[in-house]
Amino acid sequence: MASNPSSSNLLQQARQWASQAAEAGWLTQNQLQRLKQLETASPEDLFASSARPLVVAFFGGTGVGKSTLLNRLAGEPIAKTGVERPTSREVTLFAHESVKIERLPSDMPLEKVNTAHHRNHNRKDILWIDMPDIDSVEHANRELALAWLPHIDILIYVVSPERYRDDRGWEILLENARDHAWLFVMNHWDQGVEEQIDDFAAQLKQAGFQNPIILRCDSREDITARKPDDFGKLEEILTALANSHTISQLQARGEQAHRQALKQILQETQSALGESEAFQTLIQRWRQHWRQTLEELAPGLQWPLQALAKEVTAKGQKRLKRQKPSDPEDNDESQLTQSLMMDVWVQKRLEDALDQAALEAESLGLPAEPVRKALKDYKPKLADTLVDKAQKSLRLALANPGNRLQRFALKLTGILRILLPLAASGWAGYQVVMRYYQGYLGEGEYLGLDFAIHSGLLILLAWLIPHLLHRLLQPSLEKTALRGLKNGLDAGFEQVEEEVTGVLENLQQRRQQILNQAQALIEQIDKADNQTPPTETLNNTYLKRMVAAK
Repeated sequence: MASNPSSSNLLQQARQWASQAAEAGWLTQNQLQRLKQLETASPEDLFASSARPLVVAFFGGTGVGKSTLLNRLAGEPIAKTGVERPTSREVTLFAHESVKIERLPSDMPLEKVNTAHHRNHNRKDILWIDMPDIDSVEHANRELALAWLPHIDILIYVVSPERYRDDRGWEILLENARDHAWLFVMNHWDQGVEEQIDDFAAQLKQAGFQNPIILRCDSREDITARKPDDFGKLEEILTALANSHTISQLQARGEQAHRQALKQILQETQSALGESEAFQTLIQRWRQHWRQTLEELAPGLQWPLQALAKEVTAKGQKRLKRQKPSDPEDNDESQLTQSLMMDVWVQKRLEDALDQAALEAESLGLPAEPVRKALKDYKPKLADTLVDKAQKSLRLALANPGNRLQRFALKLTGILRILLPLAASGWAGYQVVMRYYQGYLGEGEYLGLDFAIHSGLLILLAWLIPHLLHRLLQPSLEKTALRGLKNGLDAGFEQVEEEVTGVLENLQQRRQQILNQAQALIEQIDKADNQTPPTETLNNTYLKRMVAAK
């Protein structure tokens, strides 16, 4: 059975997915940055061997006594305290001499790490860390403390009776409650009262700790002056947790917390891509806007088209060509094209109609940038499409003027103006021959001047009537050109509508692909989480109380 991918592998896949989506405009840089800033570091990253100690850190604000607690645990002054160091400027590590930290992250400078070793075999399974003050006025100190947080198994949140409502420490607790196990120590207990413990417990309950472990400590240097406290309980709890099983459980929960953070970002990103039905609504709205734009443009296009049709027929043009600045010899044709397409008002209205799609996408909660990019790439094709359709339609109209009935009538009158005069001439000739023959035989009179005049008139009428009809039926080239241009533009507008619809449909498919890729990552996260035991199954009584509920 294949193992589940780690949170770092999932994050790498998510970042690659997000980078591609952001490049295409589907995600914003802020959304991409959230994934880049998502942390997947863990305590095991510090060690080359999987057999590692439990990493425990003292966390808190200035003056709460973190370093004093570490020195008390060590039995000697390991970490600088009090007057020597008003605020912590370094990280102090206290570990057994057998523990080797071989993978110190690059953002944790060695000069900021003070390492001390001991030979107490009973404590060899714990690496103690005294972290810089989280509320330090020095930005670098706060950043150093935050950089170490992902590498901690158990955080001991040290407060004092005067400072257990520290705003900055509380913010970090809320942000990282489920990433670690937590113990809470109210130090300087000689200055505290039980009501403060109850108040602190109620505050922790709001953060998800239903039954937090809060220990009282009096770490004054004068041992005889110390009040009875829970320092021994602190050592007992940590000793009970310092085993490989607890470490593996905490490690699994840490991975789960990373995956859940990644899942939340992915789900929020999916929501930012809008609803599935919104794209279909976008297409419908844009088509309606496009057709409305064409209706508004129709009166304004009438005069340019008439002028163009007149100019085409006057110059005997049979084709249109899109204006090219590099073709100075084609001024006539380019001027015609300019009359058709390059009118500033017309061009602006058509481009505005394309831009409307991006505005509609934004109003529907869809990412507008992919729509804007796709239609920006389409804009140069808009004029080409319309001119090409107008050109082809004009050629076809001029090659076949009029309608079918009109063209049939023209052919018929053309034939009749030849056949009818011939028929009339043949009849007149026949009459001349027959009457001459009869006159020669004495059976009749020869034809006279009247017959000549009337037969001539008959032949003339036989030619004139179909000829006039043919002239009357001849279609106007200007009207033919105008009709061809109108039909061509109508076909071009229809093609643009279909092509832009196709562009939007392709974007809809691409959006769905991006959603599916995100969903596949979420399903991998859910599959891995199903194999991580929930808090209720943790078999250590202490550990159950140290992890925040979901």
